[in-house]
Amino acid sequence: MCARGAGLSLNAQPSSRLGQLLSGALERRRWLLRDLVAEHTDCFRLLHGAVEGVPGLTLDRYGSVLLAQTWKRSLDESDVGVIVDLAGEALDEDLLFVWNHRDGGAGSFARFFDFTEESGFVGRELGLMYDVRPRHRGADPLLFLDLRAGRRKVMEAALGKTVLNLFAYTCGLGLAAMQGGARQVLNLDFSASALEIGRANAARNGFDLQCFATLQADCLPALRQLAGLPVKGRASRRRSYVRLQQRRFDLVLLDPPAWSKSPFGAVDVVRDYMSLFKPALLATAEGGQMMVTNNSPRVLWDDWVAGLERGVRKLGRQLRSLDRIRPEADFPSPDGQSPLKVAWLEV
Repeated sequence: MCARGAGLSLNAQPSSRLGQLLSGALERRRWLLRDLVAEHTDCFRLLHGAVEGVPGLTLDRYGSVLLAQTWKRSLDESDVGVIVDLAGEALDEDLLFVWNHRDGGAGSFARFFDFTEESGFVGRELGLMYDVRPRHRGADPLLFLDLRAGRRKVMEAALGKTVLNLFAYTCGLGLAAMQGGARQVLNLDFSASALEIGRANAARNGFDLQCFATLQADCLPALRQLAGLPVKGRASRRRSYVRLQQRRFDLVLLDPPAWSKSPFGAVDVVRDYMSLFKPALLATAEGGQMMVTNNSPRVLWDDWVAGLERGVRKLGRQLRSLDRIRPEADFPSPDGQSPLKVAWLEV
């Protein structure tokens, strides 16, 4: 099913509540989308349902794909028709509509919307090309759109730097660093398939793969070794892990999942962010920079930043500056408390 440009005019009044809410969301983004297109970007959010009146629904453009994602509430035929018509009219393009209902994970997608997985879906952001196929092994999209502002900042700051990209996933931040002129980028993640996509994206953009390294490893022991700290716990004696030498980087990018567990410990950004931040700081050169994220809605900005400041002091480092990077306007947050929090530190 395609989004057709001959659908409803945004000046008309859609009859359904979904149509009214989506029409308003598209109208609010009119100028942003114009600016993004001028920046060679065709990946952006069209409806952020949690704060735009449709909880449990997001609508994104990824290149030639119009991707709807739902969690608890599914879509019916009339919903799909409204989405396709209004998005097609707003964008004035034919897009391939794909719907992923995420209540049961990626394995259940086909039960709700049949789509034969294909390769060759390429999206663009800030001049870079990304693999944006709407279905793959995992449930999450291959490019997280709410971190665009972070990638923009990395692109601006990376010139001549050595960069460590932790929990790299498909290496979006690492690609932004290369685009910004980084001297060398090390992308570290446990998922071999995600890193493979990152390498393919690097090649797609013509980057020197000798300067763009990927390392499949558990981030917890790898980060501690880079920081010069011992690997802790019984797993360090019972399990093999990648051995690394201590090293410092000019720019460290820390973008962990909200929660995950491995034989070497747990990632928990609510209760124990410091177990990640401390070694990441130690792996950052004196006078270097860090970009760190926390994507839990349970964590408030002020509380999180206070913890970062304490962590810097405890390690005897000087916090030269700390700035907030907010998601761009396609991810509105009326109360100013976006679930994704991004801090840029000079240490």
